[in-house]
Amino acid sequence: MTEHTQNIIYKWTLRARYIFVFILGAGLLSIGLESIVQPIIETNNKELQKIITVGAIIFGLIFIVFGFYYKKDIEIYIRQQQL
Repeated sequence: MTEHTQNIIYKWTLRARYIFVFILGAGLLSIGLESIVQPIIETNNKELQKIITVGAIIFGLIFIVFGFYYKKDIEIYIRQQQL
């Protein structure tokens, strides 16, 4: 395996980390927004449904913001290492 091929694999392995965080955040955000329209858990406790909905939306947004921060750091590292 050439050094160029190893660098490409290493770059995309690093990028897979922040892509995973984006997918996780988008999934949580999607679950939160979907539960506004149609509750995921059928319970008599409406407070629990609201907490799950708001929690999923907040954590989804946090993961997305963290993903952007992580992306910036990884891309700077890739440029510094000249991969």
